[in-house]
Amino acid sequence: MSPIRLSDLAFTLEAIVDEAFGQKAVWVVAETSDIKNYPDRGYCFLTLVERESGGRETVAKLEACIWRRNHHTIRDFEQATGVAFARNIQLLLLVSVGYSPVYGLRLEILKIDPSYTLGNLERERQAVLDTLVKNRPDLVWVEADQYITANQLLPRPVVIQRVALIAAPNSDGWRDFRHELAQNPFGYDFVIDEFLTQVQGQGAERAICGQLERIRDSGVPYDAVVIVRGGGSQLDFGSFDTYLMGETVAGFDIPILAGIGHERNVSITDLLCHQSVKTPTKAAAFLIEHNRQFEETCLLLRDRLRVVAREALQTAREDLDRETERLRFVSHLYFRNRHTDLTEKAVTLRHLDPSNVLRRGYALLLRNGRILTQTTDIQPHETLQVQMWDGTINTKVIES
Repeated sequence: MSPIRLSDLAFTLEAIVDEAFGQKAVWVVAETSDIKNYPDRGYCFLTLVERESGGRETVAKLEACIWRRNHHTIRDFEQATGVAFARNIQLLLLVSVGYSPVYGLRLEILKIDPSYTLGNLERERQAVLDTLVKNRPDLVWVEADQYITANQLLPRPVVIQRVALIAAPNSDGWRDFRHELAQNPFGYDFVIDEFLTQVQGQGAERAICGQLERIRDSGVPYDAVVIVRGGGSQLDFGSFDTYLMGETVAGFDIPILAGIGHERNVSITDLLCHQSVKTPTKAAAFLIEHNRQFEETCLLLRDRLRVVAREALQTAREDLDRETERLRFVSHLYFRNRHTDLTEKAVTLRHLDPSNVLRRGYALLLRNGRILTQTTDIQPHETLQVQMWDGTINTKVIES
């Protein structure tokens, strides 16, 4: 067989590819790799791969590109999913197939379907939740289509003052949380013990769980644990969707507050922790508002106590006035009755006065000033005195 020129072979391949795929678009599922994105120039080069189910061996690999006219699809995908366009993501792509005698076979990406990625993320998250419910029913269970965990059921202190903070050192999330607490308008003081660590990227879930273990082993009676994370892509957020994080958070013996900086999806950590808010700033605001509610309750009780005390004093004063008036009436009645009794007794005493009795014709028989009342006490021939109303006379007893 006579050899042919390389260009003839290349042109033949170009014609074959063009005949098979020219002016056609194909939806393919592939994983991204080796991305070189130039947003300022408006194009992107990458490699699309397919791996076997174990994920170790590559079974297919093709070069791909996104030209300026379709470069907006990257931004559209990131806005729709919250997932950064990065390597090792499995995507559903609309591609056209082209072959260049100089650059070889290359796929041009025309569109990225965000619903496929969101569906994959949700399926993976749901699989983790189902496994947790199955393997750890003591920590995670479902009631009325809601996930309930042991951490959620922990009593929340009426005042949260001592907090264990898990955050990346010098991160935006760390700064936002500390600033919001420090600038609270009520002047509340918080004791913050920092457990700084990696909170996103590969291995982040083990780093966070390691810090939670340190908090548990410290023996410090923390009121709450706060996990914060600043801005970042949904891929960086993936550490909060793992089985390890879910199991650790659900069974932790101190209430966990998550403010991990996301707006779209709710992570497994959000679902299973004691309380979830959107951002580190809102996590700090939650603590401030929690303590504010306690203070407002105390202020309401103080005002209520003032009202109750005032009402009690007023009631007591009215009771005292009523009892005083009653005592005055009873005393007056008592003394009036006693006065009547005394008057009656005085009259009786006046009637029984010996002088008045003598005035009525009676006389007293005396011996040496002693009144005699019985005849047996009188001796014959003795001299006695007879007291009458107007004077006393002596008398001699003739016989007894």
